[in-house]
Amino acid sequence: MKKLLLILAFAGLLNVSAEEPRRHCYSTEQYKQDILSDPQYTQNQKDLEDFTRQFIKNAPVSRSSSGPVYIIPVVFHVLHNYGPENISDAQIIDAVNIMTRDFRKRNADTSLIIPIFQGIAADAEIEFRLATIDPNGNCTNGIEHIQTTKCYSADDNSKLNPWPCSKYMNIWTAYSLQNTAAAAYAKLPGGSNAVDGIMSRYDYVGSIGESSVNNSRTLTHEMGHCFNLLHPWGNTNAPGGACGGTDYVADTPESDGWDNCLLTGSVCNPPVIENVQNYMEYSYCDVMFTQGQVARMHATLNATANGRNNLWTPGNLIATGTDGNPPIICTPIADFQADNIAVCTGTAINFKDLSWKAPITSWNWSFPGGVPATSVDSNPVITYPTAGTFDASLIVTSSTGGDTIIRVAYIRVTDTALTTAPYTNDFELPAPASFPGVDGWIENSDNSTSALWTRVTTANSTTGGTASLKMNNFSNFVGQEDAWVTPSIDFSNVNFPVYLNFKVANAQRSATSNDQLKVIYSTNCGQSWSTAGFNKSGANLATAGVVTFNFTPSTPTQWRSETVNINPVQNKPNVRFKFLNISDRGNNTYVDDINITGNIVGIDQTDELQLGFTLYPNPSYGNTDLGFTLIKSGTVAIDVKNILGQSIATVLNKTLPAGDYNHKLPVLSPGIYLIDVTVNNKHHVRKLIVS
Repeated sequence: MKKLLLILAFAGLLNVSAEEPRRHCYSTEQYKQDILSDPQYTQNQKDLEDFTRQFIKNAPVSRSSSGPVYIIPVVFHVLHNYGPENISDAQIIDAVNIMTRDFRKRNADTSLIIPIFQGIAADAEIEFRLATIDPNGNCTNGIEHIQTTKCYSADDNSKLNPWPCSKYMNIWTAYSLQNTAAAAYAKLPGGSNAVDGIMSRYDYVGSIGESSVNNSRTLTHEMGHCFNLLHPWGNTNAPGGACGGTDYVADTPESDGWDNCLLTGSVCNPPVIENVQNYMEYSYCDVMFTQGQVARMHATLNATANGRNNLWTPGNLIATGTDGNPPIICTPIADFQADNIAVCTGTAINFKDLSWKAPITSWNWSFPGGVPATSVDSNPVITYPTAGTFDASLIVTSSTGGDTIIRVAYIRVTDTALTTAPYTNDFELPAPASFPGVDGWIENSDNSTSALWTRVTTANSTTGGTASLKMNNFSNFVGQEDAWVTPSIDFSNVNFPVYLNFKVANAQRSATSNDQLKVIYSTNCGQSWSTAGFNKSGANLATAGVVTFNFTPSTPTQWRSETVNINPVQNKPNVRFKFLNISDRGNNTYVDDINITGNIVGIDQTDELQLGFTLYPNPSYGNTDLGFTLIKSGTVAIDVKNILGQSIATVLNKTLPAGDYNHKLPVLSPGIYLIDVTVNNKHHVRKLIVS
C-alpha cells in the first residue's frame, strides 16, 4: 500500500508530494470484522494455512497442462455517480498491466533492490487479463460502469454485480471508502464468495488518468492479500512498533512495519535489515515479492478457498475469454454527461460521450431545442436560445452494433425569472403550484421514489397548516444527496438587508446520526452555486432529539425557525435557492413556511416614500383598498399576483397625472398575494394576506 514518503533514500526513485494524504490498506480491519460475523471464516483460514504449509513442503504440483504461468481473469466494476470516479478504460488497462509487470518482476526499478534482497526477489509467475466473456457467455471487455450513489463511503454493501469469484477476480472502484483513511482493501481467501475481491478508491488504480505513479502499486499490494499474503509485520494495520508479528513467510525478516523508505532499516532484530521494499509494506519504494511469498501465493492458487484453484485452469480461461485468443468486439453501451444541466439561455453546454464496453466508431446526437439540434461529434457543444426543459439523446455504434440512450427532461434552461421577490411558500396550495414551483425542480441522484423531497400533509406545523416538505432520511442511502431547487426569483427591486426565513423539523435516529441540511443559491440559473449561510447537521440540525422510529413532527415545539442573511442576492434579476439534504440514514427532515424578504425599494427609497403605497386592511377579509400618491404624472400598472409571482388580475394599466389615488382590489379568496404597483417601470411590492 502506498503512503507518504518520510525519508527518501533514493531521491530518483519516486517524486512524492509532502501534501499527499496517507491512505492505508484496510484489509486487516475488514478481516477482523468478517470473522466476527462469520465464524466459519476462521476455520477456513486455518485449513488454508495447513494446506499452504503442506504444499510448500512438498513443492508445487505440476502445471504442465496449463502452461508455465498462472493466468488470472479479472473484471472491474466501476462504481460512479458521473464524477471523476467514472474512470476511463485506459486507466484500468494501465492498472492491469502494472499488476502483471509487478508480479512478473518486469518492473525496471528492480535494479534499485538493495543487495541483501536481490537474490530472493522473485517472479511470481502470475499474470492478469481482463475477461472477454461474462458469466452469461456474453461479450465483455472486462470493465463495467455502474451508476450508483453507493460509490460514496463504499464498503462490502457497495459490491454490486459480483461475478463468480471462482472464475473471475473481482475489483470494485469507488469515489471514497467508508474508512476515509483507506485507499483500498482486499479479502483474504476463505470468506464470503459474494464480497471476495478488492475494493479501491478510483485514484489508486493505475498510474494515469485520475491516479498517479505514486499510487499505482496499490492493487499489487491488495492482490497479494487476495493470494493470502499478510503485511510483513503481521496481520495488523499498525506499522511501526509492530515487532513480534509474522506473515508466515520464512524469507521476509521480522518487520517493524514501514511507511517510509529507510532501506537499511533494522528495528526488530538488529543488525538484520528489514525488507522495506516489499510490495506488502506501506513504503512508496516497494518493488519486490520474495521467493517465500511467491510459494505462499502459489499454494493459495492451488487451494479450494473461494475457488482460487479454478481461476487459472484451461477450462476457465476459455470460459472467461482469457486463453489468449483474439477477443470479439462487443456492442457498446451508450452513456453521456453534460457539464451543466441547468443554465441560462445562450450558455454553452459541453456534452461528453461516456459510452463503454467497445470502441465507438460513430456518434449521432439529438438536442431538441438546442443549437445545433443534432451532431455527429464525440463531444459536442450546444446552446439553448429559449427557456424550457429539454431531452437529449445519443446513438453510438461500433463495428458490431449500436446502442441508444435518451435522457428525458435532462437540460433545464432559464430566461427571465417568473417569480418576483418577496417570495413566500407555506406549501398549503395544491401541488404542483407550491411544489416544486412553476419552474422549480427536484434533484434525486439515485432515482428512488420514496427517499426524496416530497410535499406531505401529515406534519403538524407552527402556523396551524398541514402541508410541508419532507425528506425521508429514514430509508435513504448514506451519502445520498437530494435537493429541491426553488423557482427563479427576481430580486432586481430588492436592496439589503435580505433575509431567508424558514422552519425546520428534524430528529436524529441515534445520538451519532449526522443528516445534513444546507441552503445554497445560484445567480446564473443553476450553473454554479454559493453558500447561503445555512448548513447544519446531526444534533445541530435536530429539533426533536433522538427518535428511533419514523419521525413526523406532532407539535409546534418540534419546529425551529431559521433566519439566514442573503444580502448577496440583492438586485440580482434571477436567483434560485437549493435546499440540499445529505443523508446519513438517520431520521426525517421537514421544511415549511419559507419567506424571503428584503427592502423592496424599486431603485431608491425616496421614490418609495413619495409613492406612499398602502393596503388596508391587511390582513383582509375580502375587500381591500390600495392607496398611493404621484408627485408627477407617470405610467402606473397594478397587478395582483399569487405567491409564485404569477399575475392573476390586472387592476390598472394607464398613464395618470399627479395626485392621490385609491383603488379597490378585486375580492380575493383566502390566501397570500403579492400586490405589485409599477410606476414608470419601478416595482413596489406588498404582501397581502386574505383570511
